[in-house]
Amino acid sequence: MSPSRGGSLRLFLGVVVLVAFGVILGFSMSDSIGPWMDRMAITGGASSSMPGMTMPGAMMPAQTPAGPGGWAAELAAAHSDVDAGRFAAAVPAYERMLREDPHNLEALIHYGMSLAGLGQVERGLSELDRALAMEPDHFHALWSKGQALFDIKRDYAASIPVWERIAALASSPGDASTARGYVLRAQEQLGRRQQPAPGRGAR
Repeated sequence: MSPSRGGSLRLFLGVVVLVAFGVILGFSMSDSIGPWMDRMAITGGASSSMPGMTMPGAMMPAQTPAGPGGWAAELAAAHSDVDAGRFAAAVPAYERMLREDPHNLEALIHYGMSLAGLGQVERGLSELDRALAMEPDHFHALWSKGQALFDIKRDYAASIPVWERIAALASSPGDASTARGYVLRAQEQLGRRQQPAPGRGAR
């Protein structure tokens, strides 16, 4: 083999070895960096503070569990009581949750409805208004207020703007139709109240 050909062969083998080493090093670095980047995404590392970026770790922490089953279990049990009409049983549970988290909208809305169901209509409406002050277009809060005004308090005039707002916000035709039906029923009730009693018409 000539010296020039031997030198070319050695140079070629050297390049192959360098390329192979680079490939192995690249795989090794990706294996070590990958899990680290995953941990950054989960815990919200330094890059979570970059403007315009929202990493999972930078989100608001989950609510502190209350009781052995956590908030979900507490709410589910209280909601079951409300669905069954056991408002007196549900009220203490909602009060306990709201002491821990006064801004828990779900608990606040059901608390207001439970109070109204127990006959404490004004207190119930006050709690629903608290929820709506936090989120004015909250669909569930508006619906609960409309029902409390119409079905429990029989304040048909006050219920009309609430149902009209619900109809405007409704994402399903069924909900919008139900809300408009409440408006018509409220107007009918108001019309009946304004009708003169028999024998007392104008002379």
